[in-house]
Amino acid sequence: MQEVEISQIEMFFENMRLKDKMKEKILLTSIMQQGVRDPLRCVEKENGQLLLLDGFKRLRACIKLKLHVVPVVSLGSDEAEAILQLVRLSNAESLSILEQAAMVDELKDKYNLSVREIAGQLERSPAWVCVRSGIMDEMTPAVKDAIFSGRFPARSYMYTLRRFTRVNKINKNEIDTFVKSVSGKALSTRDIETLAYGYFRGGQKLKEQITLGHVDYTLKQMRHSEICSSKEESSFSELEKSALSDLELVQKYMEKVNSRIKDSRLSSPSFFATAHLVAEGILNRIDFFKKNIKEFYDQGK
Repeated sequence: MQEVEISQIEMFFENMRLKDKMKEKILLTSIMQQGVRDPLRCVEKENGQLLLLDGFKRLRACIKLKLHVVPVVSLGSDEAEAILQLVRLSNAESLSILEQAAMVDELKDKYNLSVREIAGQLERSPAWVCVRSGIMDEMTPAVKDAIFSGRFPARSYMYTLRRFTRVNKINKNEIDTFVKSVSGKALSTRDIETLAYGYFRGGQKLKEQITLGHVDYTLKQMRHSEICSSKEESSFSELEKSALSDLELVQKYMEKVNSRIKDSRLSSPSFFATAHLVAEGILNRIDFFKKNIKEFYDQGK
């Protein structure tokens, strides 16, 4: 470990690490009181400069506090090896799946390492690498910027927006608009999940409200609707609850099947031989099923 001038440190990889304003405020207070306790991790460059890989929050805090030197530990002079070393360390320390994904893509695109080479170096399975490879390509530049700047929660993207939009094949422009509309509003992950459902499944009126920035009003409106729905459901008989559950399952699996059967990975002859028999049974019943659903729908008007 050595003390180096902040001016010697380059932040080229800053956009591969997530920002968190709350954590940075806490860190700023900690550094004011106790100094930098954990050294920054850097790669040594030929020109004497240091390329920062880990410690961006600490460095930004030090710059705000007008400090001139920081403790640094070297990860060597090989950039690719340094990135691999950092990801290996993240197995035990905090490095999110999106940050891992950004680094995996960097290793593939800039340093031309294959999935198997990365997996071998990290002592991980090729599947582990594949899960992370390509996540960044799914994001538009606007979505990536909102997430890595800390304006849109990474957790909401991974566990709500990404899963929801992949299943429903949502256009990337719509995802851009939604993320832009709710970013930077200090919303909880649950609020974002509620708004995502309203935006992508709740009809044109809810979508317009969210797009125009009427987020608080839309949340109140949707919560009120949920309460009313809950009160209505409590008055249903067991048979009615069971019928509603069956209808919801049909709707859910219609969407799931529509998405699944378009997957090009479904290719084996034995699969198609069996699946075609099932599909034939569905087609034989579809007209009768559609007729009954239409009569049921008309009856409730």
